[in-house]
Amino acid sequence: MTFSFPVALKLEGRLCLIVGHGAEAVRRLEALTEAGANLRVVATSSGGDLTSRAQALGASLAEREYQASDLEGVWLAVLCDQNAELAARMGADADARQVFFCAVDQPSYSSYSHVGLARSGPLFIAIGTEGKAPALARRMKHELGRALKTPVVREFVDKLVELRETASDAERAELMTREAARFRLEGAFVVDTPES
Repeated sequence: MTFSFPVALKLEGRLCLIVGHGAEAVRRLEALTEAGANLRVVATSSGGDLTSRAQALGASLAEREYQASDLEGVWLAVLCDQNAELAARMGADADARQVFFCAVDQPSYSSYSHVGLARSGPLFIAIGTEGKAPALARRMKHELGRALKTPVVREFVDKLVELRETASDAERAELMTREAARFRLEGAFVVDTPES
């Protein structure tokens, strides 16, 4: 069995494509906007929320069917609708153009899968399940996110960022290693047993 190779893509100023409508498309629109991407959205029926969010976030929106030419100049594409035929076609089009592609909840057509992110400023933890158990990834994101959002973690991350920016080149590695070693996770994950 092979596993995915996780990376943290820098999408600022890079064109990304979202195809689909509804709440899932809005979530991807917001997440990619937060990453600084330029967005092209294609939706047969965009609806009020997608249209208003696309306009507010400066995304281009085309209300029509997907076309292979929508992938021109795109770095990353995501299909948010549950349409296996479209996922297969987009996957082939994206492969031919060497564009990373994800069909949400349809991992067999995808060249990447989204991960859940728990974040505290520049510190983030990515949680993924190879697209096979997305509900578990969302739950782990929630649980780890609660821990990362505590004031003690936020303050610790801010302090490390400041130390790194002010430390000299000669002392930076040793200082950062020593300070980061002060951080530890205590506790355990618990899985409740179902009641019989």
